[in-house]
Amino acid sequence: MTASTATREDLVALATIPLTRPGESTVPVRMQTEHLAAVEHDLSQRGIPAEIVEKYFLGLHRCDELPLELWVGMITDAYNLATATAAAPSHVAALAIEWAANDPLQRWVNAAPDGPSPLEDTIGEYLGSHNPFPDESRVDVLDPDDARSWVPATIVERTAVDEWTVEYDNGEQAWRDHQELRPHSPRPADG
Repeated sequence: MTASTATREDLVALATIPLTRPGESTVPVRMQTEHLAAVEHDLSQRGIPAEIVEKYFLGLHRCDELPLELWVGMITDAYNLATATAAAPSHVAALAIEWAANDPLQRWVNAAPDGPSPLEDTIGEYLGSHNPFPDESRVDVLDPDDARSWVPATIVERTAVDEWTVEYDNGEQAWRDHQELRPHSPRPADG
């Protein structure tokens, strides 16, 4: 597996024992437990923090016997949410991942055979119905002159699904997308 989205086949390959009994199409609790241990170990080896793994996998430890396709969809969804959360490149990406993990329709989409959605699609869906940077809120904006530092500004208005007008403290205004914004931090904005 690569650092990109894992497929159902990737997760089935992590099983250390057969997931179903011969001739059956459901995953017994014992086999779920063994599979979870192998998948969680894989995530640990990839450096995914234990608290992120617990967040997405805790509910899977209490499942009854489930159909194989449902089990594999659920564990694949949890795996990809955990890896995406650990690698979230922006504040909005982290919010979108959290939303996708809790929104019933988005969970269903991600558990579908051709799911989960790529992170960019999840962010787009999230931004379509949420505004993480309301008008007049203070934010830190990626400095256009130094991509390693952040400068404070105020949101003037949201002009598109992924575009906000910001006003810097010197009065200058600019348009910025979610990757260039984060909540304002009262400590120094560099870094």
